[in-house]
Amino acid sequence: RIIRTKQWCDMLPCLEGEGCDLLINRSGWTCTQPGGRIKTTTVS
Repeated sequence: RIIRTKQWCDMLPCLEGEGCDLLINRSGWTCTQPGGRIKTTTVS
C-alpha cells in the first residue's frame, strides 16, 4: 500500500486571505500574508 503524502494545505492551516505553500521536503508549510510576511510551520 502506498501512503499518500499529507497535503498540509488541504487542511487549511492558514488564515483567510493567506497563501499556503508546501515546503520543498513536505515537512510543513508556509503561510504568505497579503503584506508579504511569511510564516513557516514545520511538523516533526
